[in-house]
Amino acid sequence: MFLMNDAGTLLNATIEVKAPGIVLHSRSGKSRNRDYRQALELIMTRLDTAGIGYNVYLDSARSQHIPLAQRLLEIDMKTSVARRFDLIVRAMNDGTPSHGAWKRLLIVTSETDQIRLAKIVDRKSATRTVSRLPSAEMRKVQQKHIHQAVEFLRSGGDAQNFAPSRDYDALTENGEAFAPKKVFGLALEYALGIEAYPANFSASWGQPCFELLEDAGLWIVPKRNAAAARPKAREMVDVDVSRFVPTEEETVWIEGNPRIVSHLIKERQPGLAHQKRKEFLSEHGRLFCEDCGFDPVSFYGGAAGAACIEVHHHRTHLAKMQPGHLSSTDDLKCLCANCHRVLHRKLAMGTT
Repeated sequence: MFLMNDAGTLLNATIEVKAPGIVLHSRSGKSRNRDYRQALELIMTRLDTAGIGYNVYLDSARSQHIPLAQRLLEIDMKTSVARRFDLIVRAMNDGTPSHGAWKRLLIVTSETDQIRLAKIVDRKSATRTVSRLPSAEMRKVQQKHIHQAVEFLRSGGDAQNFAPSRDYDALTENGEAFAPKKVFGLALEYALGIEAYPANFSASWGQPCFELLEDAGLWIVPKRNAAAARPKAREMVDVDVSRFVPTEEETVWIEGNPRIVSHLIKERQPGLAHQKRKEFLSEHGRLFCEDCGFDPVSFYGGAAGAACIEVHHHRTHLAKMQPGHLSSTDDLKCLCANCHRVLHRKLAMGTT
């Protein structure tokens, strides 16, 4: 979420209200969380006004393995919030080569009710008018914003304004599932510098949300037992299928999601798959499934076992590759036939 100051201006600083308190994300570069100082001072001011006590802890990725008590940043609560900010920055950089980095913080408060705490910290939110954004505004979301949102959610972050998904999942090529609205809501915040809400957009077929998520490499699939499904023949597959003969099961997948045709064709190119297996053997000394760890050679022996390891394109979204794109072995992953088959079914049809 983004804070709004007392003048009604949204601050470019990402915070989360979750147990055990408030997380303020780090500042980096010229644009990421550039209002970090204003946000931290505003949080401290509003907590002071509400009479809520708090402690500030370093919460950077490198420090999270350290016990919380050892990450406490000592500050004088009797000083001004501006002075407290300077003390926090000095303490978070103590003993490091950096003297001015503004790192991720955890503010643990005496108020344990997260809903009440969120209202105190972001007290202007109740007065905001939320309406649907024009399509042109939604389309300002770029692939980099969507990838940033996925990484944020993957690392344990949350989009608290959005509920868990009910009908669809947005899957990565590795089968990781995220709520489409959470991903797109965060991407909107990154792209437009606003705080996004469910009323700002629709997550359904024919809408910019699903279109842009798929363009960025995610697969929109129905959740288990969900009534919603991808419309039949929603799009044409613009690939040469003259030499592509799908299996009976692959035909079902294609009916569920025609975009998987491009994926299957690319994976059947023998040269790159052979090179990937060769490099994998050189690095690890054996072939095994990178998902389940199964070593078919030790179980079946020789060439029969090696044939059980297949190559999956996981890094680059094949159905949306630009003309002339050349895959590399870094785009590939070694999977056993079972894991590969399950993953393809998920990408095409969801978890039903």
